[in-house]
Amino acid sequence: MTRFVPAVPRLLAGIVAGAALAVPLRAARADPWIPAAGDGVVKPMVRLFHGNQAFPAGGFTTNALRGSSESSKQYRVTGVQGIGHDLSIEYDLRGGRVRSFADRHHIPTASVSSGLQDEEIGLNYGLIQTARFADSITLNVIVPAGRTKPSPALGTGRWSVEPDFQAGISRPWGSLTMVAGARMFLDGAATQLRATIDLSLHLTRRLAFTGEVFAVKTIRQSGTIPPGAQGEIYNLVRPAVGLTWRLTKAVRPFLLYEVNVAGEGIHAGSRVELGVAVHY
Repeated sequence: MTRFVPAVPRLLAGIVAGAALAVPLRAARADPWIPAAGDGVVKPMVRLFHGNQAFPAGGFTTNALRGSSESSKQYRVTGVQGIGHDLSIEYDLRGGRVRSFADRHHIPTASVSSGLQDEEIGLNYGLIQTARFADSITLNVIVPAGRTKPSPALGTGRWSVEPDFQAGISRPWGSLTMVAGARMFLDGAATQLRATIDLSLHLTRRLAFTGEVFAVKTIRQSGTIPPGAQGEIYNLVRPAVGLTWRLTKAVRPFLLYEVNVAGEGIHAGSRVELGVAVHY
């Protein structure tokens, strides 16, 4: 039976509504279905990125230029925890090692950074929750845990918030979900409009194909961008394909391959993501 929630708790509604007035719309992999209190999903994973070209900062393009390269190994844990009353806590915790290489005035320069990166936590509230359709609103806070010096930076050094809207449908063949919103730097330097669309198709009883498209558009709000925030000032389109294996009802390993196909101010390259989703 369809359940319509007539009102959002006052505190969450006030915060999200106030943020929504400032910007149109965030992204991460959407999951608008709110788990019951005590239930949840945790996804530890490792992500390996390499790119030996970069999209120039002069404009959005598919043409990448040589002259710099970047490789990284990132350890990431994402998850959702149901807390009751149609609410859940979402989190995205990251750390790793980044190596960059640039040819400056014909002098090769390499640098390496490792440690914590910026961390994210949010509160998600379910609106319509049925087996076939769900939507929700979320308010996320990004904590600047990653250091900005020396280069390459592991974080922005700036606090930001991300209100977003999630929605999805579930059918016997699979599911289709989306999330859209904005990452707003609290110092007023920039706002990122972000969106993700995810598709899951059941190939067999245990194996599913996954497809994803992630897009970012950055709107600069001040003439001078703080040096630590430069790593987050970019435009990007990144499709991905992968597989998920239902090993047991609770344990589901997954593999994802992502490619930066167009952008501005960010490295072109590809990333492999390997992890496991544990449902409890």
